[in-house]
Amino acid sequence: MFRLELSRYAFSRMIETVKQRPSFWALWGMRLALFSGALVIVGIALHRLLGMPTPVLLNVIKVGFAGGALALLFGLVAVVHIWVSGRKGTGMTLVAILTSLALFAWPAVYFSAWRDLPPINDLTTDLHAPPEMSALVGLRGPGSNATEYPGDAVAEMQVVAYPDLQPFLIPRSANEAFELAADVARRLHFRIVAEVPPGEDADQPGVIEAVDRTLIMGFYDDVVIRILGDDQSAQVDVRSASRYGRHDFGRNASRIRMIFHELRTRLESTVPAAAGPRGKQKTGKGGASKRQKEGDRGRAGRRKEGDRGR
Repeated sequence: MFRLELSRYAFSRMIETVKQRPSFWALWGMRLALFSGALVIVGIALHRLLGMPTPVLLNVIKVGFAGGALALLFGLVAVVHIWVSGRKGTGMTLVAILTSLALFAWPAVYFSAWRDLPPINDLTTDLHAPPEMSALVGLRGPGSNATEYPGDAVAEMQVVAYPDLQPFLIPRSANEAFELAADVARRLHFRIVAEVPPGEDADQPGVIEAVDRTLIMGFYDDVVIRILGDDQSAQVDVRSASRYGRHDFGRNASRIRMIFHELRTRLESTVPAAAGPRGKQKTGKGGASKRQKEGDRGRAGRRKEGDRGR
C-alpha cells in the first residue's frame, strides 16, 4: 500500500514537472518566427547597403517566408496543445503568431496591386518603337529579365492598365529638351549610365540611360529617356523596366509619371532658350540662355539711362 501511494506521488510529481516545461510547439514556433524575421531584415539590409546580389536576396526572402509559415503553424498547434495539456508557453505562442503575421503583413500590402494590375515589368510610352537599352545591357547579371522589349502581349496589357502613358511633347528644341530631361534625372537621384545628346539630323535622338533603386528593398530598375525632335519641338519617350521579377506592382508606371511630372515642372519654371544652330543652344540658370540674359541686362541699362534723362 505504501509503495502504491509512493508511486502515485512520484507520478504526480512527474506530471507537475512536465507541466512546468514550455510547450515544444510554442518554443520552436517562437524560435522559427524570430529567426525568419531576422533573416529577412538582415537580407534586405545586406542587399540595400552592402550589394548583396538580388537573386540571393530573393532566395533569402523565400526561406524567411517559409520559416514564417512554419512558425505560424507551430503557434496554432501550440495554442491547442497548451489548452489541452496545461503546459506553459502562452507568451512564446503569442510571439510566434504575432511575428509571423507581421512578416506576412508586408507582402499583404501589395495584394491589391497584384490583383488589379497586370503582371508586367517593362513599360514604355512608345509601344511601336520602345527606347532601346545599350549601356544598361552590361549591368544586368545572371537571372535578370531580358533587355529586349517583351512585345505585343505586354503592350496590350499596358494600354488597358495604363492608358495615360503617352509620349511627352515639348515646344522646345531637341537639345533644350535633352538638357531638361538630364536635369530631371539628376533631380530624381537616378544614376546616369550614359548620355548621348541629339545629333545634327532630326532622326538622331538624344538618349539618357539611368538606374533607379527602390527606397526600402533597393531593387534596381533601368530607365531609358529618348528625345527626338528639331529646333522647334521635341518628343520625350521613357522606358522603365525592372531587372528582376515578373510583376512590378505598378512601380514602373509610377516612375514614368514622376519623370513627366518633374519635366512639366521644369518647363513651367523656365523659358525657351534663344534660337540658334542645333547643338549649340545653352540654357543658363533658371532656364534662360546666356544670350537672353545679356539682352535683359542691355535693356535694363537702357531703361536706367532713359530714367536719368527724364
